[in-house]
Amino acid sequence: MANKIVLVSGPHEGVGKSCLAVNLAAAYAQIRRQPAILIDADSLCRGETGQLAGASSALTVHQILDMLANRELSLPMLRGKIPFNRFNVGLLNLAATPRQADMITSEQWAFFLENFSQLYDIVIDMEVFHPLKTVAFEMADAVVWTFLPQGLSLKATLQQLEWIQTQKLSVEKFYLAMNQTDAPYALTRQAIDEAFDRRQKGLDIALPTDANIPRLVNQGQPAVLALLRTPYFLRATEMADKVFRLQPRAASAKTLTSDGATARPGSTKTPSGAGASVVDVMLEEKRKRWNTFKQHIHRDLVEELNIRRIDLDTKGDPAKERQLRTNVESTVNALIGRDNQLDLAREEKDRIVKELVDEALGLGPLEELLSDPTITEIMVNRFDQVFIERRGKLTLSDKRFLDNNHVVQVVRRIIAPLGRRIDESVPMVDARLKDGSRVNAIIPPLAVQGPSVTIRRFPEKAFSAEDLIGIGAISRDMIEFLKVCVLTKKNMVISGGTGTGKTTILNMLSSYIPPDERIVTVEDTAELRLQQEHLVRLEARPANIEGHGQISIRDLVKNCLRMRPDRIVVGECRGGEALDMLQAMNTGHDGSLTTIHANSPRDCFTRLETLCLMAGMDLPVWALREQIRSAVQVVIQLSRLQDGSRKVTCITEVIGRDDDTILTQDLFRYVQEGVNKEGHVTGHHEATGVTPKFYPELKAKGLTLNLETFKK
Repeated sequence: MANKIVLVSGPHEGVGKSCLAVNLAAAYAQIRRQPAILIDADSLCRGETGQLAGASSALTVHQILDMLANRELSLPMLRGKIPFNRFNVGLLNLAATPRQADMITSEQWAFFLENFSQLYDIVIDMEVFHPLKTVAFEMADAVVWTFLPQGLSLKATLQQLEWIQTQKLSVEKFYLAMNQTDAPYALTRQAIDEAFDRRQKGLDIALPTDANIPRLVNQGQPAVLALLRTPYFLRATEMADKVFRLQPRAASAKTLTSDGATARPGSTKTPSGAGASVVDVMLEEKRKRWNTFKQHIHRDLVEELNIRRIDLDTKGDPAKERQLRTNVESTVNALIGRDNQLDLAREEKDRIVKELVDEALGLGPLEELLSDPTITEIMVNRFDQVFIERRGKLTLSDKRFLDNNHVVQVVRRIIAPLGRRIDESVPMVDARLKDGSRVNAIIPPLAVQGPSVTIRRFPEKAFSAEDLIGIGAISRDMIEFLKVCVLTKKNMVISGGTGTGKTTILNMLSSYIPPDERIVTVEDTAELRLQQEHLVRLEARPANIEGHGQISIRDLVKNCLRMRPDRIVVGECRGGEALDMLQAMNTGHDGSLTTIHANSPRDCFTRLETLCLMAGMDLPVWALREQIRSAVQVVIQLSRLQDGSRKVTCITEVIGRDDDTILTQDLFRYVQEGVNKEGHVTGHHEATGVTPKFYPELKAKGLTLNLETFKK
């Protein structure tokens, strides 16, 4: 049978509604033989209901809503987190403080009741003038209205019945419970019945005076009469039994939604066209309050730092950076303590201090993402939409910038140490962070939705061959073959789409280059992590604001030929430098490495032809193909599969050229077998059974490679 929501209320204080709510919850738990939740909805958060029930509240409704909004908790996770007293009743206070109670909106309250009642039966103790009263009346399966047999209490009850009718709420679920029916001042039962007859409503339960309740309260004991089985508790049990037998809430019962309209229970969506769930509305409301408070404190912080003339430039000194961070943290704590508008808990206060310090000294919302080693890509589409890539999967993060200007400020903070600038005259920029992460930023008018930032992150430690074998990106036989290719100075091109791991493979292969060889690397933005000591790293330079001073990758490739390199490593060929790279490979610089964007080895050769034509040399196609055939010996193809994993899908050897095409043979490939229940691609790497054409060279160079490696 479906769980029920029972609201216990009354026309004024002193009618005994809290005692009835406590005993009703205990009786309900006994009848149902399962836990019941008692919610103390006191807006002043005095905790009186918990004292009467002999129960403590480990969580509050405000905390639960907060954790749901931050995606820190799901409702099913609440099972086991709420302690229950010996009568199988658990307690939830509305909030810890009146200010937090005021923050709970009608939409949040409706969402909580509708979804929490899927876990437990709920009894709510709420005063009649509570701002969330209307929602509670609408959501409840039964409203137990408690009053006293005296003139003022009866009059207020009749007025409540009129209010119910004007609000078009269900009168059938409204139960009248008269307390202290045997009191000396009590009106006669006939007078009470006549008053209700005029409202077409009758008395449902009459509760006698019970001397045990004040005695237990005075002794500081729970006022639950379940063990005493007094007439009061027996009548409360009858009331619980009536509610227990009620039909579940009708499908047409109303639930408040984010715009104040109504939706069917069970639905957390707003009406058609609104499209936002109640959780999203909660999250947005909290974010607005949070950002407003942050902006307020941030303005005060900037003013305070200016007054105290604190120098934010530490010149890269770690000790000065730590001291500066400590000073700014203490300043932020003092400002929050002076004006804590949000009534922040300790965890929230620590979080907002960290965010403000990151704002003042670091990269704001990006700081936390950059400290997470599992994140490989950060993509800011606009100020309020930040995506991250983790383990090959894209997800929307909860990080937000304040506005477009905030994004631009962070970008300028990144590029300032590099002597770069970004504004309407220079709306695009490439840069790198201190940890080597690659940054691309583009702002309006080119970026229509607002400033966009893409950060490609690299692991602190480059992937080794064993790491790549461990994650299934490549097989051990393929590694052994590629190692021999590096040692025998085969020119190799690593081909693949964006984010397939080309740089990772290039770093891994470079580890096999002997330490006595001189390596020159050429990159647009330095991101390679070669470990050899005899290494020269060159990085291209964009033009300045006047359009002068540009040094392209092609210029650097030409220059490195004069630097006596044993090997040339070009981070990525994407222009005319491809022709210069091929010429270098053909003129004694064997063992060179580069990457290129292409979807297959065949596409790789076509792309190389296209890039060579971009050099402006009027060469016939046959001449270009001959250059490629003689320069490139091995192509390593990488792909990102549908589950986000990255694999070496093919290793191809160039064996010659006919009149029209470059001739190749696949030596290894990845065979995809299917997708398992978790959505992960299953498959294996295998040899094709073809022996490489250069195999006879190995013995002459003092290297060996087992022929079993190439057996299918």
